[in-house]
Amino acid sequence: MNNRDELIRTKLLDRLTSVNVDIRMVALEVNHGEVNVRGAVPSIEQRSRALEALAGAHSIELQVRDVPPADSADGRGRSPRTGTSEESAHQSRHQTDQT
Repeated sequence: MNNRDELIRTKLLDRLTSVNVDIRMVALEVNHGEVNVRGAVPSIEQRSRALEALAGAHSIELQVRDVPPADSADGRGRSPRTGTSEESAHQSRHQTDQT
């Protein structure tokens, strides 16, 4: 992922959290500006908000299903898919990129 793709991804994740979409089970990938989203959110309302916030994405596959409770005070918790928080995964990618 190049810097432009990373910036797009970060902005879209911020947009989703700003409209109160639980992104712990959402995988958002950007490759050469093409946005692909897969995963699950806990309610139909969150799915609708996500679809609106992600208008223009190339591919969106979001299911509605129960999401485990957050294990952190900010409600972001750890991803059931990766076992890491989004912030931690983001930092790890950047540390790897810099070496």
